[in-house]
Amino acid sequence: MATLRWLHVFPTAVLAAGVLAAAALAVGQAPPPTKTKGVLTVGIELGNPGFAEGTLKSPHGFSVSMATAVAKRLGVKIRFVNYPFRQLFVPGTKPYDLAFEFVTILASRKRFVDFSTPYFATTQGVLVAKDVAGPVTLARLRKLQVCAKQVTTGFFYVQDVLRPEGLILEYPTAAAALSALSTSICDAFVFDLPSLIAARQATPSRYGALAGRVGTTEHYGAVFPKESTLRPAVDKAIRSLLRDGTVRRIQVANFGPTILSTPVIR
Repeated sequence: MATLRWLHVFPTAVLAAGVLAAAALAVGQAPPPTKTKGVLTVGIELGNPGFAEGTLKSPHGFSVSMATAVAKRLGVKIRFVNYPFRQLFVPGTKPYDLAFEFVTILASRKRFVDFSTPYFATTQGVLVAKDVAGPVTLARLRKLQVCAKQVTTGFFYVQDVLRPEGLILEYPTAAAALSALSTSICDAFVFDLPSLIAARQATPSRYGALAGRVGTTEHYGAVFPKESTLRPAVDKAIRSLLRDGTVRRIQVANFGPTILSTPVIR
């Protein structure tokens, strides 16, 4: 998800899920260097439509499926922890081996974390409230009440590129921003396009139209603590999942096949 600004962080409880079954290690293969031998601990942020929803006992979404597929390729079990996106780039010990939280790979972020090889590419999208009718252009969008999730590329697109006339409403979670949008507290929510597609598909009566996509193409990577020795094994697993079409199938299952057909807002 997409540009880093420093943010004061409040302590957040980390919740752990039960271990899900995965494939056993091949005979003679050394286990990957995870925190717990034979278990891949993965950070996700619940409450993001299409990416990570449900509970830690039964999570679902693109990030969950990607992490599960990687764990299977590594031959280990998987365990999820709920970890806030805004804390990924804050120095300190992390409770996970890696995090799948639809994080855009940026040079500014590489000062604080390491990234896997890219596994997904998309843009920002714009979802409008029910009472916003008619075409949405960039000029019109600048006059609307825009909301965004804190510490994301969506927020910094709004702040640095769109530059709306009014105050930007910042929310700590996608769920909070979507709630504000559904009650017309804000007119338009700028956020990762796949998540907005999933949110509208799940509850179309809560929102207006998916107005289109904005910004440049962003590439997602899994996030590791700096100098993680696990990265080469995960990169190898992700490349194999890309080659055999697994990533594409996971994408279609969660967002549908037509993300790139979403029109560009001009």
